[in-house]
Amino acid sequence: MLLRLLCILVLAVSFSGCASTQMKTKNEQMETRMTELEKNLQAKDAEIVDLQYQVKDLSSKVDTSKPVESDQVSKESADQAESVKLSGASDNSQIIRVKVSPEKIQRALKSAGVYTGKVDGKIGAGTKQAIIEFQKSHGLKADGVLGKKTWEELKVFLK
Repeated sequence: MLLRLLCILVLAVSFSGCASTQMKTKNEQMETRMTELEKNLQAKDAEIVDLQYQVKDLSSKVDTSKPVESDQVSKESADQAESVKLSGASDNSQIIRVKVSPEKIQRALKSAGVYTGKVDGKIGAGTKQAIIEFQKSHGLKADGVLGKKTWEELKVFLK
């Protein structure tokens, strides 16, 4: 009986030694994985900072005061405009797609009787709504975008 008890005790001690060795191995694996994840996180943080600098650089290159024809917009300039949009810059290039100043647009909309705001050169919600109303009243697609067709109809009101 004493011999059995001694054998069980020896087996228990040897198994517990294996379990602690396994735990140490798992802990080392977890620490290694944590180190790898921290390195990846640092690399991603550096990538984010680099992208922020690129957005600032692109936003300084994009001239939002000179809208372009919709058929002239290349994929690259559209990507740049999206980058500028993300950085909080003006969204005129998404609304005005012809080469005309925002002031002229607002004056023409005012003369057409659809714009009641100030002629301040700032394309905001009121100007966009006026463009939509003008488009509806002239049988155009009411999307709030001032393209060629809308401008052809609207510029008559500048005279």
